[in-house]
Amino acid sequence: MKKIVLFVFFISLCVALAACGNSQEINIDDNSENSSLPASPSVTDTPSEPDIPADNIDDMYHAYFTALEDLVQNHIFPDGIDAGEPLGDMSENKFAVYDVDNDGKEELIILYSATITAGMAGYVFAYDDETGALQTELNEFPSLTFYNNGTAKALWSHNQGRAGDFWPYSLYQYNLDSDSYVLVGMVDAWDRNFPGTDTQNNPFPSDIDKSGTGFVYYIMEDGQYDDTHPVDASEYNEWVNVYIGDASEISIQYMDLTEENIAQIKNGL
Repeated sequence: MKKIVLFVFFISLCVALAACGNSQEINIDDNSENSSLPASPSVTDTPSEPDIPADNIDDMYHAYFTALEDLVQNHIFPDGIDAGEPLGDMSENKFAVYDVDNDGKEELIILYSATITAGMAGYVFAYDDETGALQTELNEFPSLTFYNNGTAKALWSHNQGRAGDFWPYSLYQYNLDSDSYVLVGMVDAWDRNFPGTDTQNNPFPSDIDKSGTGFVYYIMEDGQYDDTHPVDASEYNEWVNVYIGDASEISIQYMDLTEENIAQIKNGL
């Protein structure tokens, strides 16, 4: 009789343990389905932390603040050039503090456009840790595009040539040794739909336009304007890819040039 009771007890215990095991497995599966996994980090163009000594960061921000105050109040750019009286409201101009050249330190970017075309300027300034002064990395027309590989494109102030919808530009590449942007070339174009001839009285060079795009391009690597050597779109694209390639355009959050926004630099933005 005792053996029968023990046998029944043993069977009941096994059933109970099996039920507990199944219940635990179900709970684990339920938690797995209902709990959300951590989101994968997204790649953005946000700048890294400034790679300069902590005691110099405040000095850098103060230098940027002082430079912008001087521009707003006295109309003087950080390099000492007179900006002149603005034609519009000063707040129409823009600025940003951003590590645009990806050297580990934030730069001061100024886009000054509230004036005559000849006075418009786009600047990138770097803070010199040793002297406390601002060094000009780039001075161009304010239509600037920056890429995350250190390349910068600056549209020309005018498009009065034969380029049609193509807007001429200058291309720069950041040089770490000089801590500045170096011109690598200027680009203009000729749209086949633009009537007339070039400066040598030549018609549109259809023999150069082997790709059939209706455009030929002028690449001027020495910084001197020259429209005597047009190239096909394929050669132009090959040249551009050397400098831009798969690089991404940097999205910079510019701020209006106002006293209120400038004051934010004191707190490191």
